[in-house]
Amino acid sequence: MSHSIEVSFPLLKKKILCEPSTTIAEACSQAGYPRNLVCGGKGTCKKCLVTIKENGQISEVLSCQHPVSNGIEVFISQEAVQSQILESGNQEDFSFNPQIKVFSIAYDQLKTGLGSYDLETINKVLNTKLRFKNLKLQQEAVSAFHEKGFNHLNIVTFNEEIIDMIPANEQISAYGIAFDIGTTSVVGYLYDLTNEVLIHQHSTLNQQISFGGDVISRIDYGSKSPENLSKIQKAIHSTINEIISNLCSKSNISPEQIYHCVFCGNSTMAHLFLGINPMYLGISPFTAVSKDGVIQDGKDLHFPMNPNGKVEFLPLLGGFVGADTTSVLLSLPKDDKLRLMIDLGTNGEIAVGNHNRFFCASTACGPALEGAGIHQGMRGTHGAIEKITFDGKNIICKVIGDAAPIGFCGSGIIDAIAFLYREKLIYAKGNFIKDSDLNAHPLRDRFGIDEKNQRYFVMVSADENPNGKEMIITQKDIRQVQLAKAAIYTGCSLLIREFGIKGNDLAEIVLAGAFGNYIDIKNAQYIGLLPQIDGVPIRSIGNGAGTGVQLYLLSQEEASFCDTIPPITTHIELATNQDFSNTYMMNTALGQNDPL
Repeated sequence: MSHSIEVSFPLLKKKILCEPSTTIAEACSQAGYPRNLVCGGKGTCKKCLVTIKENGQISEVLSCQHPVSNGIEVFISQEAVQSQILESGNQEDFSFNPQIKVFSIAYDQLKTGLGSYDLETINKVLNTKLRFKNLKLQQEAVSAFHEKGFNHLNIVTFNEEIIDMIPANEQISAYGIAFDIGTTSVVGYLYDLTNEVLIHQHSTLNQQISFGGDVISRIDYGSKSPENLSKIQKAIHSTINEIISNLCSKSNISPEQIYHCVFCGNSTMAHLFLGINPMYLGISPFTAVSKDGVIQDGKDLHFPMNPNGKVEFLPLLGGFVGADTTSVLLSLPKDDKLRLMIDLGTNGEIAVGNHNRFFCASTACGPALEGAGIHQGMRGTHGAIEKITFDGKNIICKVIGDAAPIGFCGSGIIDAIAFLYREKLIYAKGNFIKDSDLNAHPLRDRFGIDEKNQRYFVMVSADENPNGKEMIITQKDIRQVQLAKAAIYTGCSLLIREFGIKGNDLAEIVLAGAFGNYIDIKNAQYIGLLPQIDGVPIRSIGNGAGTGVQLYLLSQEEASFCDTIPPITTHIELATNQDFSNTYMMNTALGQNDPL
């Protein structure tokens, strides 16, 4: 690289070489530690601030705007780049019957009769109806079948298709990986599909965050040009390659032994993963090319796996309701009980029904629940306030990593709003108390006024924080949470009505996803983010998408049922619902509003 610039990451003990025009954010991404560019790198969200040392001076700069210079030092720690990623959901005892199988036949059993066919011999020995679909494999099968130097012929199959034939002295193992592609993070689960064992799992940040922290930013970037689409596709493929390499290294297996990779993700992630222009997904009427699942050979997508292996992306359900929701629905009990499923995030997905019929919808919550769009918001990483309690005198903040607080993640923000509302520091409309109500309140001294003459509430004072920084909740923060909670609650209300039932007809409400796993359910219900229905329990199922995609990998029966989910699912477009606007505005008020 001519005229290269050296960039150092002292806390990570790493140095890289960059082109002179590279921004710090691009350098971080090149080093394998992408920054979360919520605004798409426009320099407006200020969430990518990073401490640097340049020309002997230490300063804090926007990484998406500041160019690198020779010898620059960038101070990001390992803790700062690791999200609190939920890797596994509510695990069940999986019934192993994977689509990938290995049949091992002793060579002395492989004797083809006069004028007969080798494939007929294999099917007779195994009592199967296997077939070839790949001409190249048929060409290679001749020498594999008649090999004289080994004891066994290992036949790898995908359902009833032969995808590989390997002479060996013993039975080989075939491996598969189930992937849950999230907007922020990606997790992979490595299974030994021959010996029925979960070997390892690994998660990392989705490298696409360098192109924007939300799906709209990434749609906007990817649809501008074929070059942009290629770059953002390569980012997710690079993330997948990193996970596969990590899993293989930890498990001491060769990528050639991986014969099945199964993926789920939202509609935008599906488009960008497959290299499909997402433009029309981002503009009305929000259309995708197809909701069908996709299956390709490993060699087609150039992942470090067996080239004859299979890569599958689960089917979508409609609009912004993607394969991650399909996967969550696959993870639910297959009974007649009616359930309301809520997956909270920047784009909240909601579904109601049972294994016979589902209605689903998406609702734009905005980024507040993931810490973005909040004055001191951040992802669930080291230093984030994740839980807030009040003992009647002291505000107690639990911080991830037991560190000095530097911001609020989603669960901490919900706790903060619930605390303010419960202690009558804000009214139901979301505005801070004032006048005589304020003067009589014992916590009145915790209010402050910023340079724009806007009021805020101090959760952690400078004296209480080891780093000397106030942790505050602003009026705008409260408004952002109100908008998010109105979107979710309104979506639940209208979807239940469209399905033709009432809230008390539900057997339970289930929360899916990382945010649903960490959130204080009672606080979320108190402010009206989640429905509270007498006699209807609410529980978190953890990473339901991760659970469902594992089920798909491990069971032919589950994979077959997954294929039936789109036909029995009706997608409801809430934005065109006549009642949405009026109901939404009513539900911005804190507390339980529109009865379900």
